[in-house]
Formats: sequence, C-alpha cells, structure tokens
Amino acid sequence: MNLKLDAKIALVTGAGSGIGARISAKLVEEGCTVYVTDLDAEAANVTAAGIGPAAHAMRMDVTKPGDVQLRVQEIVERHGGIDILVNNAGILKTSSLLESSVEDWDEVCRANLSSVYYCSKAVLPIMLKRRYGKIVNIASISAARAGGIFGNVLYGTAKAGVVAFTKGFARELAPYGINVNAVAPGVVETAMTRAKLTPDVREQVLAKLPMHRLADVEDIANAVAFLASDVAAYITGDTLVVDGGSLTA
Repeated sequence: MNLKLDAKIALVTGAGSGIGARISAKLVEEGCTVYVTDLDAEAANVTAAGIGPAAHAMRMDVTKPGDVQLRVQEIVERHGGIDILVNNAGILKTSSLLESSVEDWDEVCRANLSSVYYCSKAVLPIMLKRRYGKIVNIASISAARAGGIFGNVLYGTAKAGVVAFTKGFARELAPYGINVNAVAPGVVETAMTRAKLTPDVREQVLAKLPMHRLADVEDIANAVAFLASDVAAYITGDTLVVDGGSLTA
C-alpha cells in the first residue's frame, strides 16, 4: 500500500532504539523526513545514521517542556512545519503500588503521559496554522489491564491517561484537520522488555497469546505509519490495539 507520505516531516520521540527506531525507519521508507529524537544523543545519532540521510538525530528531553519547545521550533525553522508527531518516548519501571514511591509516580507519569502533552502542545500552533497534522501516541494494553504482565499499576495508569488524552485531543482538533490516534502494543520484542522477561514469564505470556508470538517492532511501526497517513484520514480518537489477540484471551 502506498501511504503517500512523500515530503512529510515527522518527529518521533524516544527513537534511539526499539519501537521508536523502527517507526522512524518505516516513516523514512514511506517517504518522510524524520527527526529521530531521544534523551540519549548517541543512540539517536546511531539510529539516524543507520536509517540514512532522510533521518536526522536530535537530543530532546520530553520531560522538559522548554526543551521540547526549543527542538520543535528548530525543526519548524528548517522545514516550515511538522506534519507528523509520534509520541513514543516512555519508561517502564517495575514495582507494585505498595512498594512504589511518590518519586516513582512522578517519574513514570512525566515520561509516559506528561511528555505526550508537552510534545503535542508544542506542535499544535503550526498544525493549527496549516490545518493539517497527524499525532500518533504509543499507549499500551497495560491501560486495559491495570499494569499488564509486569503488574505495574503506575505504568498502566499513565498509559490509560494517554488513551484518554488521545480521545479528548482528537475531539477538539478534528475541526482543524488534525487527526489524533493511539497504538496500544502488547508485549513487544525490545531490549527493554527482554530485560524483564525471564524464561518463565515469557512462557506464561506466550501461552496466553492466541497468535503464540510476541509482537515485533515492525508490527507496531506498520500500525503507526498507517495512522500517520491520509489513508486513515477518517480515523481519529481511536486506539489501535496491536497485541496478537492478547485482550481476547
């Protein structure tokens, strides 16, 4: 399918590795110029270099609205606008509610939920001016399972907030030609999840998956590219679940 993303300018957060890196590569494959942003500048540089000249590395701290605003302004000054924002950055801290601290709560919410607000607000003026934009937020099936397989209620709560934010923002922005959607992955094969998946836990997860495999980063990247395109022009406020049937089990 030709998603017709030629000449679009995209900003992907948390793109130095894992899902964000593959999303960035996929958008370039579909014709975009992509800004690979990450708190880890070296990781962003390596990823962008591996993708090719249409990918540009940029260090950005999504938990600091001032830094987000500055980076967005730099991109707009270079290209005249931003067509696509993918809010992918996030962290996974494993702890029970009883064991967690206020600092844990603040850190998880800043990285997984506040960052979505900061980045979306930063690109909004140019999208409103042009009456065009695609915002795709990475949520999680943990939003529906109050923490998922790792029992992390903090992470699940933050991701539930992303789903709610997606619906509310989509409703407000629909009259201005801006689509806001989310993708909710199941368990994805990344370095972050592999560090959490002991052999026993992996076996338990696979046993509950109707498709009997974990998601690949390509599965998530394909969903994001679809929602970032005009092929999905009449879809907004939705959360596309990409979990191999996990929520049906």
